[in-house]
Amino acid sequence: VARSGSKVNVIPDHAEVLIDIRALPGESAEDVRAMIEDACGDLWSEIELTIRDDVATASPIDTPLWDSLARVSGRLCEGSALVPMMMVGGTDNRYFRRAGAVGYGFGLFSERLRFEDFASMFHGHDERVDQESLRLSTELWTALAHDFLT
Repeated sequence: VARSGSKVNVIPDHAEVLIDIRALPGESAEDVRAMIEDACGDLWSEIELTIRDDVATASPIDTPLWDSLARVSGRLCEGSALVPMMMVGGTDNRYFRRAGAVGYGFGLFSERLRFEDFASMFHGHDERVDQESLRLSTELWTALAHDFLT
């Protein structure tokens, strides 16, 4: 998003550009600043940069919770395998991770849906979750609690 001035016949005294940069886990705010500085080249001395968000977080997969999730997923979806992945967007897991906890976003979705179709159901005009995916995820979370806690 770029903003500057309020009239077409007046040269603005400043401009503002808002950029959504999704840093990878392990990249710092300083890494992001250096990337922007490099991209701006000679204009850098004219720029005031404010970084408003914290760096990305991730949880390791060599944990008892991941192992339990793999067991339960394998029982509910025979032949399946857990595949770690990163998604853009944010969850409250970042707060838990910063406090030292492990956090994963997970669920099962209907075999009738492609992942792209499932993901497109969120944060849109007709936000929803299909009943089959809700049923599968409920089974997963119930079985996970039993497996992990026993």
